[in-house]
Amino acid sequence: MKKEGKAGKRGKIFFASLFCFPFLILFAASLLAFFGCLLAGVIVMLSALFLAFIFRIALKDKSPWKARSRATDCAILIFCAAVFLGSYFLLRL
Repeated sequence: MKKEGKAGKRGKIFFASLFCFPFLILFAASLLAFFGCLLAGVIVMLSALFLAFIFRIALKDKSPWKARSRATDCAILIFCAAVFLGSYFLLRL
């Protein structure tokens, strides 16, 4: 049985915190939108999607959000950002 050192535990804590990151950003964007700052909420959400895109590319197979291949996950993130931005513009018309 292989024992983990401190570096292994830190790595797991880091990846666990990355898993919770989108939920905190979603909560912050929801609060901003609820209190009337819809544009700020949209910008926060789009930046979270962009950061998830960058993390997914940079972390490769160690990514905590790995669902499919890297290319498919990145395409889904780009599609979600485009739909989110498009729905914002439709609401503003």
